[in-house]
Amino acid sequence: MQEDDGIKKTKPLDVRAAIHRTAWIARDIREITLEFCEDPRALLGEPAKPAEFFSPVSPLPGQFVHIAIPGVFLRRPISIAGHDGRLLRLIVRRAGRGTDMLCSLPAGSELRALLPLGNPFPLDEIKSISDCGGDVWIVSGGIGLAPLLFLSGWAKESGIRLDSFAGFMDREKIFGVSELEACGVCGLSIGGFVTDLITESLKKRKPGLMIACGPAPMLAALQKICGEHRIAAYASFEERMGCGIGACLVCNCGFHENGGFRYRRACIDGPVFSLSEASF
Repeated sequence: MQEDDGIKKTKPLDVRAAIHRTAWIARDIREITLEFCEDPRALLGEPAKPAEFFSPVSPLPGQFVHIAIPGVFLRRPISIAGHDGRLLRLIVRRAGRGTDMLCSLPAGSELRALLPLGNPFPLDEIKSISDCGGDVWIVSGGIGLAPLLFLSGWAKESGIRLDSFAGFMDREKIFGVSELEACGVCGLSIGGFVTDLITESLKKRKPGLMIACGPAPMLAALQKICGEHRIAAYASFEERMGCGIGACLVCNCGFHENGGFRYRRACIDGPVFSLSEASF
């Protein structure tokens, strides 16, 4: 186990997994649950456990999995939308050849999955703000809702209220709203700018922290709003990736730090970063 700011992260493992269930939940949005086919700890000389009672990893909200899709050269990074101790939940937007093939695979298909990767959302900070009576808002745009569903599920189990603002292109793209509503008040923006909801809500109250995931224009607008209102914010960055382990530099993002500028890798330094430092 690795420990970072009080959050324990399991080391990534490359494991065999099978599709347990797969179904469309919105237009071009597919929910896929994976179950693990082997206990890799047995390879390390540790006692193996029956697969039906066991998950080899313990991902945290904000982390992702790198999926090897049969017939596709490069793996695809997919945000983890949930984990119940046995099954891993993914929500995938069909956007190209790789994700189209992943969405086309039937239940029972086997894949290789490298996980959990990346740094999670600031769970300790969220809990601390909530314990002190502060508000935490989550903001999503489109498929950016996927990792935030994992976060909202964790918050509900932890007794933490999260109010949410979710933006969708149109009504046929909507998913996951009932899960957000189970954790707090949920505002929807359909065909508009979800940041407009934030601006209006800030006239009534101010959160201690915002957590976001969505397209770059949304994050840039949110960065400006948070700067003007002096609100701390973190965002999960959706970037193309090659290796997923920090070697290829495909997922480099620009950041302003200590008066200078540097690139950071979304796969290993992120995908969750302080929003105030991002360069858009």
